[in-house]
Amino acid sequence: MALVLVDDRETKSPVIAELKRLGVAYEVRRLDVADYDIGGVYGVERKTPSDFINSIIDRRLFDQATYLREAFEVPIIVVEGGFAAVLRYRRINHHAVLGALAALAETKISVIQTTGPRETAELIYVLARRLERKKRLYVPPTKKRVIKMNTSIPVVQLNLLSSIPGISFEMADKLLRHFKTPRRFFTAKPSELKEVPGIGDKRVKKILAVLDTIYAPLHGGSEDE
Repeated sequence: MALVLVDDRETKSPVIAELKRLGVAYEVRRLDVADYDIGGVYGVERKTPSDFINSIIDRRLFDQATYLREAFEVPIIVVEGGFAAVLRYRRINHHAVLGALAALAETKISVIQTTGPRETAELIYVLARRLERKKRLYVPPTKKRVIKMNTSIPVVQLNLLSSIPGISFEMADKLLRHFKTPRRFFTAKPSELKEVPGIGDKRVKKILAVLDTIYAPLHGGSEDE
């Protein structure tokens, strides 16, 4: 059965216990893309219906989908549960959700709805078995991004920007594509920051708070310590 790589931010997910029950071989590590990497071919991003809707509202969904599509031959977004109950108290039209699902299908991203973590684990199990039958175990995908080298300058640049509150990994990539260098980003005026899609007043305030607030030492020691 193909090895499943699990992002270390998923360790508290009920999916892990189900994978153990099913006898799936897995390793936990920090993944740059996806929550589950199945044999380097299938990339699975797991979301609740609320997470999915939030990612539509804050425009993360299609950034994440782009990275997923670039990194894996078969990109999959799993939504655990139905949208109906969540949409009752969310300020978003059901048509917006359907439109997002249609747009993902147009970009060759599969969206699979499961009943919960147990069925998500079963899906991962089936995908791992499919790779075994196709004898494609550990074969790297043709679209795999060369971003796993954590010492490479682009990754350091992405990590630098994404360490700022309000800036996700995907947004950091968008900012670097726009400003070309981290230095140019750090010296940008608020009006220039707002030129980047997804950067509004709220995000600008968070960025400026980090960049312009005078440092307050976390302990009372002197500078010579």
